[in-house]
Amino acid sequence: MHQRPAWRMLSRALLEALDGPLRRWAGLGVVDAFAGRSHVYVELEGGWCGVSLVPHWLPVEPLDERLEDATPRMLARLAGRGLPLAAAFAVAAVNAVTSAWIECTAEPGVEVQRRSLAEVLGAGRGDRVVLLGYMAGLARELGVAGAEVLVAELDPALRGEARRAGYHVLETIEETLGALRSASLVVASGSAVLDPPRLLEEFAAARAARERVLVGHTSSFHPVVGARLGATIVAGTYIDRGVCRELRWTVAAGGGPHRAETRRRIRLVKWVARTPQG
Repeated sequence: MHQRPAWRMLSRALLEALDGPLRRWAGLGVVDAFAGRSHVYVELEGGWCGVSLVPHWLPVEPLDERLEDATPRMLARLAGRGLPLAAAFAVAAVNAVTSAWIECTAEPGVEVQRRSLAEVLGAGRGDRVVLLGYMAGLARELGVAGAEVLVAELDPALRGEARRAGYHVLETIEETLGALRSASLVVASGSAVLDPPRLLEEFAAARAARERVLVGHTSSFHPVVGARLGATIVAGTYIDRGVCRELRWTVAAGGGPHRAETRRRIRLVKWVARTPQG
């Protein structure tokens, strides 16, 4: 898939949610936004906040736009330019809006994830699962359930970790696409949305899979966004307004949500939702 159309597709996916179920909050002003070493942080009027991974695996451009004058809708439009850091801010802003939607909507259509994701997916013997991004805990859950686990990972250190743990690591994009065509389940780290040309190509190859899942703090956006990117399930994180200050300090110190949970002991609620198909 050509590069620019894929970035425009990400922008359109974010805007579709903002102009649809999230429209009540789409025009809120950004009151705080910055990039830490590993994550970006965005806080909106009303106190809702969102985070996204900094896409270090792509050339990251300086962001010249004045973020203090931004809104989620403006950032979503900016994501279509093919600028990875701008996309990270846009996704973080939509994640913040999604937390507002969950808080303020009587029946938002998401469920608290009380079971492991392997259980939610019904993974078991005979399933071939491709992980787009090495997630050690999830890989372990899937293996215990009896599934065959294959890993596609860009980070050399994480590829080595996956090999040492005994998983088959897919070395090239051609090998990855071949594995995706025969996969039962595909689970992509949420950070994959920050490289839409690659993600859209991989999800297209996996069109026969039973489920295509986006999981993680970066993909904590409305299920409509996941659907437009080709996912059947989104597994995200709800951030209560009461913990945004703690999370901000963690991101400013170079960490992210996982560190905030373990070191600052804040509670982030995992949720799962099926995306609307059609």
